Amino acid sequence: MKRILVACFLLTALCTVTSVQRSSAQVTHVSAAEFTVQVNLLDSYIAASNMTAAQATWDTLHRMMGNVITYTKHSIDGATTSTDKAAYSTLMKTQRDLYKTILPLKVNLAANRTMLHTRLGEFDLTIY
Repeated sequence: MKRILVACFLLTALCTVTSVQRSSAQVTHVSAAEFTVQVNLLDSYIAASNMTAAQATWDTLHRMMGNVITYTKHSIDGATTSTDKAAYSTLMKTQRDLYKTILPLKVNLAANRTMLHTRLGEFDLTIY
């Protein structure tokens, strides 16, 4: 009986350590300048009909948008006042809404070039 009890305690401790490690993972901050560079690079690749490079740049932008939203979520979690929390929550809603309008545009980068550049520019304005 004691062995089972010790095993349960060890299993609980292991699960607790694992969840703490996941929640304290480092969040990558993306600057607006870095994002702008990638947006302009994507636009230039599409203009040059280099769709392989455009797709690779899109993949980078996609990861960056995810990092921006995650960073905002961590800002909400770390907010010290209700005013800051509300501001970050509003910002994250805007980021998610823009993300939802951008994502379908990746299906045809060439045809959606102008709208993609516009929406990515709007997303860029939400980066802090």
